[in-house]
Amino acid sequence: MTTALTVVAWLVFGCFGLVLSIIDIREHRLPNKLLALTAATGLLAVAASAISAGAPGDLLRAVLGAVIVFTALFIMAMIAPTGLGMGDVKLGAVTGLYLGWLGWSWLFWGTFIGFTMGALWAVALILLKRAHGSTPLAFGPFLIFGVVVSALLAI
Repeated sequence: MTTALTVVAWLVFGCFGLVLSIIDIREHRLPNKLLALTAATGLLAVAASAISAGAPGDLLRAVLGAVIVFTALFIMAMIAPTGLGMGDVKLGAVTGLYLGWLGWSWLFWGTFIGFTMGALWAVALILLKRAHGSTPLAFGPFLIFGVVVSALLAI
């Protein structure tokens, strides 16, 4: 039962992550209602998996991970409002939930991977003259990518 609920939790992330990534790439926005649904469904899925595994500490760590990433991105958005959108900040709560569920080190590394890949993509676009310093880029897919890479490496 625990394995099935874990798979369900990751399928929830994968499905919502794919939809959010497509929307962010096309429209440079992450809709509030979809983010709220993603967060609520993700929390329920992670909670079900953690509780059925008899690991309430995993759930607590996941919730703390959500708070930590959300807070860090919120502070960054307040310092540099043109650099990070509030949709990305809210998505940070979802990515932090799943990364925290994986473990404390994954919380760091998954977020780091997302930021690093986003930065490398931006630099590549600038070097190829397809963007400049103020060109808006969808950051949500990179946050999601960091979680996916972390989950695959944690297997």
